[in-house]
Amino acid sequence: MTTTASFALSTALPQHGVGADFRLSDLLARQREGRNTVFVNDDVLHHETGNDPLLYTAHRDVLPRRHALGTDWYADLVEYQPGILPGGELHRSTGHWNTPTQLEVFQTLTGRTLMITAWRTATGQPVLRYQECPADALAAIPFGGWHLTLVLDGPAAVFNFYTDLPTAGDPSAEQVDLDADKYRRAPAVEITAVRTGDGFQLTGGGLIAWGPAEQTTEPTWLRQALDGASLPEFYRTADDSALATLTRHAHRHLPTHTPHHRETESR
Repeated sequence: MTTTASFALSTALPQHGVGADFRLSDLLARQREGRNTVFVNDDVLHHETGNDPLLYTAHRDVLPRRHALGTDWYADLVEYQPGILPGGELHRSTGHWNTPTQLEVFQTLTGRTLMITAWRTATGQPVLRYQECPADALAAIPFGGWHLTLVLDGPAAVFNFYTDLPTAGDPSAEQVDLDADKYRRAPAVEITAVRTGDGFQLTGGGLIAWGPAEQTTEPTWLRQALDGASLPEFYRTADDSALATLTRHAHRHLPTHTPHHRETESR
């Protein structure tokens, strides 16, 4: 079956050519850089065989960068491979914390993915959520929140765009520095997902601190803001007015992460 999103993959997106491959060895290398900015389960961490599966291929700037509303916008496409890592962990992204002003939205174009997000409320309460994303499904990340993408059914293609929204007294140069440092902003949330039969289960020591995960669904406000377009089509064709509407919806509906002192101290 051809979905709206899979059709967008062949029409709204250009021929994206060769991207940057990311393998299990790259995940482990990033984990071993220190500061606990990547979390993997122990079976993956102690993996010592010669098997080095491809996890995903990242196509950065798959559509041209845009400048609108006083900031730069970026669009990426990540093609995830299906598979299971040692210990049953699903093929996955690295996972990272967004910057405090970063608006980032996703659409799974093909396959089926799992998006895990975490953030703290203004009162410091931890919130952990997960969303199953079949083809066409949209997802959005809380401002400053942490997120991890895993593959439920693959191959899976995921398109996203993001920007650091300008704020009063926040010069653009400072925003660039924040974006460059987002993969090392704070320790990773120690949560991932493993295959269980036909389904999955969240696992990791972080479940003690973050509590049980809540299942969430596609944000209605994001679907409405796209006005019938796929995410790649919207990014490619939206004028400043449409992007401003999206931004207003995001500020109205997306929570903002309040860093724990251990996160701010680690920067």
